[in-house]
Amino acid sequence: MSPEPTAGPATGSERRRPVIGALAVLTAALALLAGPTGAVAGFATALTWYGLGTPYALAAGHVVLAAAFPDGIGLETFLLVELAFVAVLLAAVVRTSTALRDAAVVLASAIAFVGTGWIVADSRSVWTAAGTLLLVVALAAYALHRYELVSLGLVPDAVETAPDADADPDSSTHEQ
Repeated sequence: MSPEPTAGPATGSERRRPVIGALAVLTAALALLAGPTGAVAGFATALTWYGLGTPYALAAGHVVLAAAFPDGIGLETFLLVELAFVAVLLAAVVRTSTALRDAAVVLASAIAFVGTGWIVADSRSVWTAAGTLLLVVALAAYALHRYELVSLGLVPDAVETAPDADADPDSSTHEQ
């Protein structure tokens, strides 16, 4: 894990061409797919990235995207738009010292989450797919949290301790 934050707000030295290029591609894709509302979604994503960073930009882009497609979105359109969002995330990963490993994790996660959602939505309702995807994301976040605790050595060893042999059996804390 890199000690410096990589997904925070963009600063002068961090405004790199890959992120700006990915945001331009995202804005163009949204404008082509959703018209002027899509262009607004792309600009909102870019402005949010500039001020707050990548995670907030992705959230803002998805919120505005939901407004751009109030009647739903086709599968092809969804895949193109999400591919553009993944490009923004990958462009932010380029700034890390372990870019190749981080990019592999981003791509594997995106494929796993989209695949899970797609498989469940194909056989069940969209709400069931959304709930399943939320559960999978929560489980993945918990697994990552536990992995971090173990890798940082913050999990205490489970050593069985015998009851104190010197304790007075007649004390008020002794239950019979």
